[in-house]
Amino acid sequence: MLKNYWLIAWRTIGRNKIYTFINILGLALGICGCLVLFLITNYEFSFDRHHPDGDRIYRIVGDMQEGSGEQHFMNSPYDDLAGFETQIPGFAATAGVHGYSGKISVPRVGQPPASFDNHITGTMHMHNTVFTWPGYFDIFRYEWLAGSAGSLNRPNNVVLTESRGKLYFGDISPDSMIGKTVVYDDSLPVHVSGIVRDWKGNTDLGYTDFLSVTTATHSFLKQRIPTADWSSLQPHRSMAFVKLSSGVRPEQINARFAAYIKAHVKLMQAGSRLTMYLQPLNDLHYTPDFHRGDDGDGWRKPYLPTLYAMMGVAIFVLLIAAINFINLSTAQSMSRSKEVGIRRVMGSRQRNIRFQFLVETLVVTLFSTLIAILLVNPVLALFHDYVPEGVHFRVLQLSTLGFLFAMTVFTTLLAGFYPAWVLSTYDPVESLKGAALSPGRGRIGLRRALIVFQFVVSLIFIIGALVIGKQINYMNHADKGLDTDRVLTLNDWNDAPQKLQVYVNSVKSVPGVEKVLLQGTAPMGFAQNMDFFSFMPTGNEMHMVSAHMGNNEFIPFYKMRLLAGRNMLPGDSMRELVINVTMSRLMGCKTPQQALGRMLYAQAPQGGVGKGYPVVGVIADFHVSNFHEAIPPVVIENVVERKNSIAIKLSASEKDTRAVKAVIDRLEAVWNAQFPADRAFRSAFLDESITGLFDQEKKTAWLINLAMGVTIFISCMGLFGLGLFTVRRRAKEISIRKVLGASVTSITALLSRDLALLVGIAFCIATPLAWMATHRWLQDFAYRTELSAWIFAVAGLAALTLALLTVGVQAARAGRANPVNALRSE
Repeated sequence: MLKNYWLIAWRTIGRNKIYTFINILGLALGICGCLVLFLITNYEFSFDRHHPDGDRIYRIVGDMQEGSGEQHFMNSPYDDLAGFETQIPGFAATAGVHGYSGKISVPRVGQPPASFDNHITGTMHMHNTVFTWPGYFDIFRYEWLAGSAGSLNRPNNVVLTESRGKLYFGDISPDSMIGKTVVYDDSLPVHVSGIVRDWKGNTDLGYTDFLSVTTATHSFLKQRIPTADWSSLQPHRSMAFVKLSSGVRPEQINARFAAYIKAHVKLMQAGSRLTMYLQPLNDLHYTPDFHRGDDGDGWRKPYLPTLYAMMGVAIFVLLIAAINFINLSTAQSMSRSKEVGIRRVMGSRQRNIRFQFLVETLVVTLFSTLIAILLVNPVLALFHDYVPEGVHFRVLQLSTLGFLFAMTVFTTLLAGFYPAWVLSTYDPVESLKGAALSPGRGRIGLRRALIVFQFVVSLIFIIGALVIGKQINYMNHADKGLDTDRVLTLNDWNDAPQKLQVYVNSVKSVPGVEKVLLQGTAPMGFAQNMDFFSFMPTGNEMHMVSAHMGNNEFIPFYKMRLLAGRNMLPGDSMRELVINVTMSRLMGCKTPQQALGRMLYAQAPQGGVGKGYPVVGVIADFHVSNFHEAIPPVVIENVVERKNSIAIKLSASEKDTRAVKAVIDRLEAVWNAQFPADRAFRSAFLDESITGLFDQEKKTAWLINLAMGVTIFISCMGLFGLGLFTVRRRAKEISIRKVLGASVTSITALLSRDLALLVGIAFCIATPLAWMATHRWLQDFAYRTELSAWIFAVAGLAALTLALLTVGVQAARAGRANPVNALRSE
């Protein structure tokens, strides 16, 4: 019986090649889209899921809200909160980690030391090396191949992962690595005291070198990490992890945090509020919003709503393809009514007929799945800029096979159940009389409703793509308050500013270099410095500001507009300050001129108020981060010790790639002559770095554009099939109308009229839905474009044009056909 079903399904599919092709291609695109998005989301949701007791592991984070309402995220406690780890009950284990960017070398007998990179693969700011406590290995479980965690209680010890040990010392046994020496920053020799096996699962905590905290407190690093307790933790440089005791809930710990802060922490600014809480380990990999400059983490973070949107888009694309199948199948059902009637007369039950048509759907789905599998790798290659590097398609992987099986079953039932049910309900007597050839209005109504749904989805995607594109264009071309054209940046967080200044002086005479500047960080980008300043010598209120390290060359280099006062005087120390307009308003000044001469008091290194500095100039506001965040108060300071970035303005335009490459090659040659081999020359155009601030928007735009293209293509294929079927079914009517004098235009209008009405209904439904969605999306931007009526008009016109072109071509062809051919049998 089953073999008979397969044979009949194969013959039926062969007789309807055009409709089968449309169904297979539509479903293949839908399944391929679902499969690609499954690979991406499955990869992103796999990070740090392999840890034993992972549901009990948390990171301590917090939010600092200033009196002005501005909020800052902290990815670790700071020194005033020391005591969390000992005074709050409920922790089975605690440990902090201090990131360490020092260069790494391993002594060689009779040879120069071998140098090694200290960056986790695939990241720019995450380093392999951390200072930590033995408790880290109680929180995160490793298999110990040699040594023990207890060795980290002693100074000058390091624990390595197995792969790192082999990189340093070659392919020797873990026991043979114990006692060997690794040198950090040329002057910190430590001994290997343990080897652990590498984790196999995906993780953001890909540390390989674990130095004991006491190594820092007993070395030149004591200025940075002065204590072996949590009072040395600093947001953006450290993190604190805990494992909760069994039965302890995170809400209990959060309440204890609040009580501890109330009892022990005195906030510097009136009206400010500090909240500390536990962040689940599984949340570390994602960012719930666009504020990437706030989190202080160096690893890549996908935007969580985008992942959910991907899953939603995949479902919609598959649904659109299934709707095509349903529409074409129910349209064809009239031509198969006699077949159903004969089957029923011969004794077939409804469930047998339903099963027969489900088998036909299954055959189409299997072909579609096979084509989808062949399309996955080309799609991943085509969109590799938007696909994480770790995403790979392995068809024999258990999770992939499971997903393919589930998709095949789901698609078969989704696309095939309703047509099978419709066909099985025909009355055999009426079918054989030919009554079923006149379809019920209910089925036509459903078909129209499904077409409307297709165009509602397509219109929402079209409008979304236009709005997102308009916002990206606005961000790219908006006045950012500074000139970043032809600016090349070099960041080096490891060398003293004096060494970088030597390089600055050396490249001033390099042909093709117009200006060179030693600065803290670029004025706009991910990396930002924050400082605290008070308006009063008592320091009662401290305000967090965006701090930019620069001298008298900083403002003219970026062509910032000076609104009041003057630029700071040349010098190599901090004696005066320049602020922006937002900072002057925060100081209570109604005009920029009122801020001149006012004193700002910096926070002292040990806390409290420090020295005061006069404001000598006020510049116009400029963007320091992405357009989601309002421009913050800015203070430009000349603190030489905090300058670790170089900005170079080139004479040639960035578009002149040959000239630019020649200059960069010369700059790299000077760099290599002055710095050790392990200090790689890393440069980037500031404009490109700023564009990177809009990565999430670009990925959202890519997703929406892709979904728009696929849904429109699938919808138009479905309309093509329905149009073809309609033309064939109404061939005699069209011929009679031509004989009676109807023109090609009138026939085309007749066949296209209903479709235009359906697109109009879809437009009326989609417009308010798209407006609400895009309006809500734009609200996340502090600086945004406006929703314009032309966007909705263009979207509606585009959908109508595509629909009419798809059906109108066939209608016009039918109108030009010879009516004799259709009426010959009458």
